[in-house]
Amino acid sequence: MVVLSIPALFPDWIVSGLRGTVPSPWLEILLVLAAVVSGSLIGAERERHEKPAGLRTLILVCLGSAIFTMVSYAFTSTTGDSGRVAAQIVTGIGFLGAGAILHDRGSVSGMTTAATIWATAAVGIVAGVGHLVGAIALSLLMRAILTVVQNWEVRHLGGMREAVIEMLCDPDHGKTRIRIDRLREVFHVTAQQMQIESLDDAHIRARIHLRLPRKYLHELLNSLADLPAVKEIHASKVDGSP
Repeated sequence: MVVLSIPALFPDWIVSGLRGTVPSPWLEILLVLAAVVSGSLIGAERERHEKPAGLRTLILVCLGSAIFTMVSYAFTSTTGDSGRVAAQIVTGIGFLGAGAILHDRGSVSGMTTAATIWATAAVGIVAGVGHLVGAIALSLLMRAILTVVQNWEVRHLGGMREAVIEMLCDPDHGKTRIRIDRLREVFHVTAQQMQIESLDDAHIRARIHLRLPRKYLHELLNSLADLPAVKEIHASKVDGSP
């Protein structure tokens, strides 16, 4: 019986990382490129959904974490610990993530964005340590979590509510329609689920028939109510909805 170990299945540079196998400055160049690619994979998904932490932000978070980690290897001495630099990345990135969290009227938003910033910094540390393949693999995993899990959550988790939202709005020279369309895209409401009619030059009526998890429905209602052009808003549950 032949038992294959992990090193036998993969090259040493994949299992143990690039450090010790690639000389400088090529090592640093490869790790920087890995951090940029990893940050791009995560940031592109956030940019597509128009999140505050988008493509450039997450590339810089991942790249900065990798650079700090690489520099920490130069600080190893009998009086210091190179691991302290990496530890401070976690503290510093916490302040950046906290800035993405918003509290408003008893609701909290931006938690996923803050968690994404935090996890992207961790991917940057992995790249800085020398695990190029591991960093890219983790970024692909994070992207899958942000897309596949969200779609599954919307479609299959309990608490789905079917509702009709009616609003009376000031058209604001077309700006209101653009803002409503943006929220519709964020909450994955199709164009067929929304109807807008002009009453006069000063008012339009919007009607949205949708089905969302209770959590997302409440977030959408709060976001619509916060639009300055919305004069009235009414939401009614459709019969049969839980």
